[in-house]
Amino acid sequence: MVVYLTETNNDFSDKYIEIRTKENRILTDSEVEKLPYTTKSNPNHKEWRIRQQSSGMIFNYLKNKKESLQILDIGCGNGWFSHMLSQIENSKVIGLDINKIELEQASRVFNKENLQFFYGDIFKITKFEKQFNIITLNACIQYFPNFKQLLDKLKSCLVSDGEIHIIDSPFYKNEEISNAKERTNTYYKTLGYPEMSNFYFHHSTDAISDFKIRYQPSKNRFYNFFNRNNSPFMWLQYSHY
Repeated sequence: MVVYLTETNNDFSDKYIEIRTKENRILTDSEVEKLPYTTKSNPNHKEWRIRQQSSGMIFNYLKNKKESLQILDIGCGNGWFSHMLSQIENSKVIGLDINKIELEQASRVFNKENLQFFYGDIFKITKFEKQFNIITLNACIQYFPNFKQLLDKLKSCLVSDGEIHIIDSPFYKNEEISNAKERTNTYYKTLGYPEMSNFYFHHSTDAISDFKIRYQPSKNRFYNFFNRNNSPFMWLQYSHY
């Protein structure tokens, strides 16, 4: 069962589902249950091979902490990553999103005692203050308009030695942002949803100066040719003291 913490708003989520359907990213329950592993027939199989690598890195890092973890997974979607994190011994995981269709699927597919799925706008939720050791954001940073505002809110949800981890999320040098925005506009126009560009945001690397880079993608083309499953995105960690 999904717990609804704030009033539902479908302005973004309805368009998001339509686009994900067009991109072949809406999966059956049996397919979601196996994520991040997919068959070769999945149109996004190569992307999921990369996500196996990036999610596996943070999973192993958290597992090796060997302590009880209260985890908040922001932008959890269909819940596959929240479910992965719930397999860490002595963990309790909350997956949070504003996409009720995928949340309901997540709740249906992943039924575990230490895993819950909540619908809610993180900026309108007060009950999360000083509750979590770990907050994860997996491929969702681009849907938040103000990164500093988001970071300040997430800091308030951490215990004193908590951590925020960001994976599979793009950040750009300032001189790259204009071209990145143009590529996004072109992409959504091609899909037939130009208005979706209004919900996609390009954040500067200047905004992550307080983060430790735990994984940095290589710029060596020869290396990348032989390591095609490595993530092209940084793994970032913020430690709250």
